[in-house]
Amino acid sequence: MERTKAILVNVDFLQTYLKKKGISQCRFAEEVGVTQSTVNRIMNGKRNPGGKFVTGVLQGFNDLRFDEVFSYNNFEWRNYYVHRR
Repeated sequence: MERTKAILVNVDFLQTYLKKKGISQCRFAEEVGVTQSTVNRIMNGKRNPGGKFVTGVLQGFNDLRFDEVFSYNNFEWRNYYVHRR
């Protein structure tokens, strides 16, 4: 089975960062360029971040580093289920 890496969010770090800066999830979503529901799903572990989210975080918040907010996790595709509408 093919193994790949998934990008994960360090939710505890990001929640602490947003709280310290006084930034709501709604405002954070606007700055990143995604919907508030996308941020909510990512923060609740229901969705992994996509390229738009990762890029938006790093471009919109210059004081954050990739390795502070994100990490990689190996997984096999057979264990990964994609939800589609």
